Amino acid sequence: MDVRKISCARNIAIVVLISVALTGCFDDTPDTGPVQTVDWYKAHDDERKVTLEACGNNPGELQETPNCINALQAERALSSGEPFELDLSSLKGEEDS
Repeated sequence: MDVRKISCARNIAIVVLISVALTGCFDDTPDTGPVQTVDWYKAHDDERKVTLEACGNNPGELQETPNCINALQAERALSSGEPFELDLSSLKGEEDS
């Protein structure tokens, strides 16, 4: 076998091994602490609001994190079914005409 082929294969193997070893050194995922459940966020209003504010301020990094998703689900669940006042006074004027 040619010495150059062995040397080239060895160099490629070394580069691949170094690349694989370094992939774990550059973890850019933000540390968001322990993951809380939707029920936990429903029971903890202040923490839910703080989490939603943080997620809204940095959606590029945090939007897809479990805590942002769970806090948003809790907010949606708690806000659905809330009564709201419907103003029909503008429609009454149109019916009379």
